[in-house]
Amino acid sequence: MLKNALLVLGTILVHNMLYAQQYKTSTFSLQLNDKGSVVSIRNNQSTEYAVASDPGTLLQLMKNGKTIAPVKAEYKKGIITLLYPEGDKAVVKTTANKDYLRFELADISSNIDAVVWGPLNNSIKDTIGNTVGVVRNKDFAFGLQCLNEKTTGGKMVNEEGAVYDRGTTATESSFGSSLQAFTINRQHDRVITVWENWKGATVKGIPDGGLKGSAIAVFGCSPSQALNTIKVITTQEKLPFATWKGEWIKTSAASGAPYMITSFNENNIDSFLTVAKQMGMAGVYHEGPFETWGHFDLDKKSFPNGRAGFKKCAEKAHAMGLRIGFHTLTTFMTTNDAYVSPKPNPHLATAGTDTLVEDITADATEITVSSPLHFSMRSDLNSVIIGDEIVRYMTVSKEAPYKLTGCTRGAFGTTKSAHKGKAPVSRLVDYPYHVFFPDFQLQKEVAKNIADFINETGADQMDFDGHEGTYSCGMGDYGFCSFADDVFRQVNHPVVFGSSRSNHYFWHINNYLNWGEPWYGGFRESQTDYRITNQKFLQDNYMPNMLGWFLITPNSTPEDIDWMLARAAGFNAGYALVVRRDALANKNLPRIVEQINLWNEAQKKKVFSLEQLERLKNPANEVRLTKNENNYYLESFHKFAFEHKAKVVQPGEPTTSHFSFTNSKEKQRPQITITAHGEEGSIANPAMEIDNAYRVEIPVTLAAGESLVMNEGTVASIYNSKGKFIKKIDLTSQLPVLETGSHSLSFDAGMDANASVKAAITVRVSEKTEQLARN
Repeated sequence: MLKNALLVLGTILVHNMLYAQQYKTSTFSLQLNDKGSVVSIRNNQSTEYAVASDPGTLLQLMKNGKTIAPVKAEYKKGIITLLYPEGDKAVVKTTANKDYLRFELADISSNIDAVVWGPLNNSIKDTIGNTVGVVRNKDFAFGLQCLNEKTTGGKMVNEEGAVYDRGTTATESSFGSSLQAFTINRQHDRVITVWENWKGATVKGIPDGGLKGSAIAVFGCSPSQALNTIKVITTQEKLPFATWKGEWIKTSAASGAPYMITSFNENNIDSFLTVAKQMGMAGVYHEGPFETWGHFDLDKKSFPNGRAGFKKCAEKAHAMGLRIGFHTLTTFMTTNDAYVSPKPNPHLATAGTDTLVEDITADATEITVSSPLHFSMRSDLNSVIIGDEIVRYMTVSKEAPYKLTGCTRGAFGTTKSAHKGKAPVSRLVDYPYHVFFPDFQLQKEVAKNIADFINETGADQMDFDGHEGTYSCGMGDYGFCSFADDVFRQVNHPVVFGSSRSNHYFWHINNYLNWGEPWYGGFRESQTDYRITNQKFLQDNYMPNMLGWFLITPNSTPEDIDWMLARAAGFNAGYALVVRRDALANKNLPRIVEQINLWNEAQKKKVFSLEQLERLKNPANEVRLTKNENNYYLESFHKFAFEHKAKVVQPGEPTTSHFSFTNSKEKQRPQITITAHGEEGSIANPAMEIDNAYRVEIPVTLAAGESLVMNEGTVASIYNSKGKFIKKIDLTSQLPVLETGSHSLSFDAGMDANASVKAAITVRVSEKTEQLARN
C-alpha cells in the first residue's frame, strides 16, 4: 500500500515537472500550469497566496469583444507559447531577475484586438494599492509593474483603453485581490467611442501601436521592501525615474511639502516669495499665467517681458531656495491659441468626419451633411471644421436632408469661406471650459511646448491638471501616459509634477496628488470628507499625504489655520495655501506665519504620540499648538452644539430655548457661533443669556447659511455659507468669563416657523492642555 502511494505521488510530481513551470526570484516564486494558469504564488517561507478555486491567468486575448483564455501552454527556456481555442497563438519571453520576473509579448497572431495580462489572483486583501499595482499584508507584498506606455495598468473596460477611476491595476475581490494590465492593438484605424461621450469617432492607427513589446514585471517580497523593489524595476527597465534634490521622489519628503499658490507677476513676485519663505513653503505656484493654452503664451500684463520675465521670477525663487511653478490644463487648447485661430491646425482632435452634400457659400447658415451621426450630440462649443474654417451650429435636423442649422461662420477668428460639395466636415472635440484638443500627433507637439516653457524659464513645478483631456485623442491611457512621458523626458532639469488624476504608469512621474479645493464651502467645510478619505488612498499607493488647497483671505483666522495644520500633522501631510494679493493685508498674517512654522517644527521633530496623531486626524477635534521655552503644548477644545427652532405658541408664551454646558477647565471666555442652518428663511435679532446674568442682543439678520462668530472681543464677524467674510458688527460687551463648572445658555430670535431655517448654536471652550515633548 505504501509503495503504491509513493508511486502515485511520484507520478504527480513528474506530471507537474513536465507540464508546469516555476519562475523564481530571491524573494518569491510563481508557478504556471499546462494551461498558462497561475497555480502557485509563494514567498520564501513557502506560504501559498494563489487561489486554488479561481487561479489567475498569465495572458488572455481580446478578440471581437470576447476575452479568451489559453487552453495550452508550452514551456522552453525563456519562452512560453500559449495556444488559444481558435488557433491563435502568443509567445511570451520570460526573464527571472533577482528581484522580479519579466514577461514580454514577443509574438502574437495578427487578428487580435488586445491582450490582457492576468488577472493574477491571490488571497491578499489587507492593503490594495489599486493605482501602483501592489497588494500587501503584514508578511508579503505582491505587485505588478507595466514596463512601457503601451502597457496599461488596470482592467480593460472600454475600446479606447481608458481607466477612468483611480486605478484598477490592483483590485479587491471575494478571494483576496487580483493584479492586471492590458495592451490594445492601435496599429490600425479604429471607430470607437472616445472619452466616454464621443461615439463613432475614427481614431487613426500609429506605427508603434502594436501588441508586440507589451511587458510587465511581477514581484513578491516583504512589505518593507516593496517600494525599493519598484525602484529596482524602474531603474533597470528605464522607466521614468523622477528625482528632486538628488533623491527619488517616492522616498523624498520634499514631494509632499506644502507650497503657496498665487497670481504673482514681475512686479510683486518679491512680496510673495518673502511670505512663502517666512511660512516655510517649498515654493510659489502661479495659478494661471497664460493667455493661451497650446502654445502657452504668457499674460502680457503680468509678464510684459514674456518668458524672460517669468525666468527672472524663477531665478529669484531659486536664490531663496524656493521652487517656482505654474498651472495649466494639460492638452486643453483655448480658442485664441494659434492652433485654433486664425488658421486651425489640421490635427485638432475630431470625433468623426462626414461630407458636404452640396456646395456652400461663405455666408450660408445652413449646411447639409450626409449623416447626423457625429453632429447630434450637443457640446459646449458645438463646432465643426471644414478646410481652414471652424463653424459653430445650433442643431442638426433629425430627418433627411440633414442640415446643420443656426451656423456661425468663421468662428473663433477663422476665415469664412465657400466650400465644395463632398468636402470633409469633421466634428471637433471640445469641453465645457471653451476649449478644443489636439489629436495624438499634435499632442506630442503640445508636450514639447510645455517642456520648452519649463526649459526656457527654469520653472520647476507643474500640475498635469485636466490630465483627462488627453483622452480626447482616442488613445485612452496610452495617450494619457505618453503625453506625460514626453514632457518628462524633454525637460532639462528636475521638476515637481502633480496631477488631477492618478494612473499606474504616470505614478513614476507623479510627485503628489493634492486633491481638495477651497471653492465649495468655508475654510473647514470645503470638501472636508473628500480630503480626509483621500489619505488612505495615498498611503496605499506610496504617495505622500496631501490635504489639498486652502484659501487664505483678508479675514482668515489663526483658529482656522490651526484646524488645517492639526490635520496636516495627524496625517504627516502637505497642502497648498492659496494666498492672493488681498490676503497679504490680513492683520492676522504674522500670527498665521508663526503658527505654520510652529506646527511644521513640531511635525518634523515628531513630538506627537501615536494617540495624539490619531486625534489630530479627526476634523471634529479642535486644537491649538503653543510653545513655551523648550516645551510644546497641545490645547484641546470642546464644542457644545445646540439647536433652536421657531415655535408656534399662544400669545405671551416665551419662545426661548434653554441649554446647559460645562467648563471643565480654569476661568475662560467661550467662543460662540450662531449659524442659520437650512435652505431658506432667516434669523433676526438673536438674543442670548448666559447664567441668567450676561445678556447680549445682536441687531442683525442672518440669511440661510450665514454664521455669526463671537470671540473674546467686542466685535463679532459674519460669514456667508461658503465661509467668506461679509462684515463685522459691534457688541455691547464681550462674552463673560466662565468659572469652572456648569453653565446655562438661553437663546431666542425672530424666525418664521414655516421656514426650514434653524439656529445652530455652538459653544467652544478649552478642555485640556498637554505638554508634548522637549527639544
